[in-house]
Amino acid sequence: MEKEIKFTVSLDENNLPETITWSSSEDEKASEEIKCLLISVWDKKEKLTKRIDLWTKDMYVDEMKMMYFQTLMTMADGLERATGENDAAADLREFGKKIAKKLEIDL
Repeated sequence: MEKEIKFTVSLDENNLPETITWSSSEDEKASEEIKCLLISVWDKKEKLTKRIDLWTKDMYVDEMKMMYFQTLMTMADGLERATGENDAAADLREFGKKIAKKLEIDL
């Protein structure tokens, strides 16, 4: 069985993202517009992480700050679930809280 996740990016004349939408093969008719997309993949051959970071022109700086904070926190959750590294996950959460303070995000 295969599943597909599709991202569609509409660009302006300067190749900057104007809109980003995503949908899945489970419900292809339900397409959702998003403002930002962060994708990380592991290249097993090169043994490194490859990334795509895109955001639309109408994404506010405060939204970007919150997204990065929330991404750090969910990375900690994923690390804990995948590896059982509870202490490292806790450290990552603490780091996320420090970053939130520097970004002036209300927790």
